[in-house]
Amino acid sequence: MKQILSQSTLLTAASLVAVVTGDEYTHRYKKGDRVDLWVNKVGPYANPQEAYEYYTLPYCAPDTKHHPSNENGAFNALKAHSIGERLGGHALRHSGHDLLFADDKGGVLETCTTEKLTDEQTALFAKAANDQWFYQMYVDDLPVWGMVGEMLPDLDAAKSEKFGSDLSHLEEAVAKHAREGGALTPYVYTKRTLVVSYNDDRVVKVDLTSDPSSLKEVKKGMALTFELDIQWAKTNTPFHSRFDRYLDHAFFKHQIHWFSIFNSFMMVLFLMGLVALILLRTLRKDYARYALNHGPGGRDLEMAEQHNDHHGSDDEDEDVDENGKPLLDEGGRPSGPAGRMGVEDSGWKQVHGDVFRAPKFLPLLA
Repeated sequence: MKQILSQSTLLTAASLVAVVTGDEYTHRYKKGDRVDLWVNKVGPYANPQEAYEYYTLPYCAPDTKHHPSNENGAFNALKAHSIGERLGGHALRHSGHDLLFADDKGGVLETCTTEKLTDEQTALFAKAANDQWFYQMYVDDLPVWGMVGEMLPDLDAAKSEKFGSDLSHLEEAVAKHAREGGALTPYVYTKRTLVVSYNDDRVVKVDLTSDPSSLKEVKKGMALTFELDIQWAKTNTPFHSRFDRYLDHAFFKHQIHWFSIFNSFMMVLFLMGLVALILLRTLRKDYARYALNHGPGGRDLEMAEQHNDHHGSDDEDEDVDENGKPLLDEGGRPSGPAGRMGVEDSGWKQVHGDVFRAPKFLPLLA
């Protein structure tokens, strides 16, 4: 009977494994499987720590089955986050785009159109373009980034014969217009191309580009049409090295601030020296006080202290400093009546016995 149950359990488990499809947790897909495109955040390029949710900007929902007007649409659905994603401040939401793994149709173009922009929505896009906001997306845990828009002069004038997909031409047009002292106008990118490279059944690389020719001026009462061109490409890059491009030094270009490091190092040395000096002075005074009690003549001091405890002393406050400590003579011995009594501890040293004394019922507490 047990053998039959075990065989049925194995068959059930095998059938469950057989129906499991690829997803972003196993990172394995079959041709035609859905690959989710998640949007994360937007914020200033100069200050990545200032981040907002992607749909803080009035982006629209694509005209797919995930559109909010359709039932069971996944648009703007919040992804279940891991502890690391929560600590990192990620807020991944579904973009509403449909990506089918290894789609060989030569590219899928998905579009959406916003409602007519209000004053508030126009101001949001204008702020994003003026502060150089960027957005972040994820495909199979691989991040991609793109710029929201640009501050440009009249786009018709900027579109010269050499204007194309090279962003450097935009920078040249802006620089020329800035030298002439003209005003700049906010534009947003309306067409993006997402190229997903795969090796066998795994996603290996994701690239996102924005088409400069799709820049549209942001105006009140204007409806913007956004396009996403999804393309799939084969690659021989192994799956285990797909994050190497993100760890490349040329990708980050972070400069080491040697002066700040040296300044912090010297500050630490100064503070350590200051603390060591205070400890040495305190310990040296304590060592001198304890040497009086336990060195030569220490027994006479203990006897004098016992005598004072029984008979009292009328001049115990004489020959002491403002802290109540006995004054020392040239030989290092307490002078005057203070020499007939032992040196008492002060401060926390009076309770050191209570601090380090074992409590009652120690085995129970241990």
